Amino acid sequence: MRMLHKKIVLLAVVCAIALSGAAARGLHIGDYAPDFEIELSDGGKVKLSSFRGKAVMLHFWATWCPPCQKELPEMDALAKQIAQKGSSSKLDFLAVCVSDTQKSLEKYLKKNGFTFRGGLDEDGNIAEVYGVEGIPASILISPDGKIEKMTVGMMSRADLDSFVAGYAD
Repeated sequence: MRMLHKKIVLLAVVCAIALSGAAARGLHIGDYAPDFEIELSDGGKVKLSSFRGKAVMLHFWATWCPPCQKELPEMDALAKQIAQKGSSSKLDFLAVCVSDTQKSLEKYLKKNGFTFRGGLDEDGNIAEVYGVEGIPASILISPDGKIEKMTVGMMSRADLDSFVAGYAD
């Protein structure tokens, strides 16, 4: 029971931060997105800077986060929509799982059949660089590498479509 209480308190804190509307601390619209490299769930590695020339939907989430769990099917649908367009797509999708383990991540992705590109930020360094204070959090990065939009909290499909408008059309 005590462990359940701790999880509820942690969830309440995460939700309160997310609902506060706080975006990434220290980063602002128009700033260049800090570069990073992440090992992908499929075993490869990718640098954010390798996406230059395309916009990037950078999404921070965790397997244990209920709002993340609710919106991930839409994120996966967006990633599949992008993949179908192939090289003609103006947008790429990169998911960063935070505060988790590789085993939990792999199990969660397999269980839900999610195929979006992403990896684990096990030590939290990427989330820290981006000032992520609540999840889910999304950052839209322009083709020239600048932060175009930031949001914290769960997005509906309509919110997501609006967030990436002009790139996912």
